[in-house]
Amino acid sequence: MVQDFRVGIAGCGALGEVHAARLSAIEGVEVVAGFDPSGLSLEKVKSIVGDSFKTHRDFEHFLEEDFDVMCIASPDSFHVSQLFAALETGRHVLCEKPLTPDPSELKSVIAAVNAAGKHVSLSYPRRYDPGIRKMREEIQSGRWGKIIATTAYNAEDWITPNRGTWRHNPKICPGGFFYDANGHQIDVLFWLTGLGFEWVKCTLDFCGQAVPISASGMAQLTEGVSFVYSFVGSAQMWRERINIHCEKMDFVIENMVANWSKDGMLTPMVGSEQIETSDEAFIKLLRGQGPNWSPVTDVWPVLNFTRAALESGMER
Repeated sequence: MVQDFRVGIAGCGALGEVHAARLSAIEGVEVVAGFDPSGLSLEKVKSIVGDSFKTHRDFEHFLEEDFDVMCIASPDSFHVSQLFAALETGRHVLCEKPLTPDPSELKSVIAAVNAAGKHVSLSYPRRYDPGIRKMREEIQSGRWGKIIATTAYNAEDWITPNRGTWRHNPKICPGGFFYDANGHQIDVLFWLTGLGFEWVKCTLDFCGQAVPISASGMAQLTEGVSFVYSFVGSAQMWRERINIHCEKMDFVIENMVANWSKDGMLTPMVGSEQIETSDEAFIKLLRGQGPNWSPVTDVWPVLNFTRAALESGMER
């Protein structure tokens, strides 16, 4: 028998719409309520999941609804407080990244998760891709020798679509493009390699905005591995490339697609699992059918690196 779950969506903007659509498409899952200060956003999600969807512009009233899973898709600075509220009211949590830039907050979150005995996952989509999971297995197997160098590049127009929104508000989105968007590349690099970092240097460019728009620099990872990165938030289109060079193999993520080098050519990596979304993986976790691919403890590498890089960039 399929175990049923009732879901509440905290934050019904663009990502809230995505999660609502994905969750409501899963057998036995009903998206029953949502919170957002914007009535228009609430109505958009209601049009996706159905007229029984209860809308709330007050978070406390939203918490009074009957649901056992909270999906948090709110602006960045609300993630921790809403996660605490979910745990205090007995809910499991699927939370958008980033969680927090504050180490003390992360420690408190981890303690709260352990005390509550509830499942909490972060929505880092690359972790749910079978090809990228296969890449992680191959790199960490050691069969391709030591990692000798890594690079990461990401570019998009993070200025035009975000003008006047919370993403350009340093109180809500501290660290701008680097903090809000590039956690994807940073997370997957550390997750794939299992490495930490020793030091990082960073140059920030605000591009006339209130938050950093571009970040570039270099770092020394553990085991003597170099890391060079460039994240450009003033570009004209989205693209991404992550390189992990081992002694006997080059691994490349090109626009979220995992590849390795075969006969001098990039060849897509194919995992044994079916591709799934973070929403599908989380419901599997709740039903005892799969692991927690992105627990809150895994936030540490991204938090530590991002924090140190931003501190370096602000000093320049």
